[in-house]
Amino acid sequence: MNLELIHAELVRIREALEARPYASGAPAAKPAAPRSEEVPMPTEVIADAGNVQVHFGKNKGVALSSLGDRSVAWYAQEPEPRLGNNGKPFPPRPEDVLLRNAARTIIHQKRGTLPSAAVPTAPVATSVNEEHVPF
Repeated sequence: MNLELIHAELVRIREALEARPYASGAPAAKPAAPRSEEVPMPTEVIADAGNVQVHFGKNKGVALSSLGDRSVAWYAQEPEPRLGNNGKPFPPRPEDVLLRNAARTIIHQKRGTLPSAAVPTAPVATSVNEEHVPF
């Protein structure tokens, strides 16, 4: 008698699940990955960002200036956090932060969206002829 009750309950559950409008069997849509236009500002502007080399993957040892815009934008995105056994995220490694900030610096320099105070500038070389100084 108990088995009949369990079976009847399972049948009602199945019917309820199949009656839902979103139970089409299609997988749930994944959240869209951030587009390359949505690159965050660097937390630190890297002075010589183009010379920072990738330290992992297929581009290991390649300078960011040698990569295409899409690749640089990929390195500029915030990665999914790596979780430890306790469920807490590991802190980012210094080389990951450097690479991410360098990629972000390159992108925002090209767009002209870095704050003017944060843009690293090379010292301007000027030659002064001391004989013709007006004072």
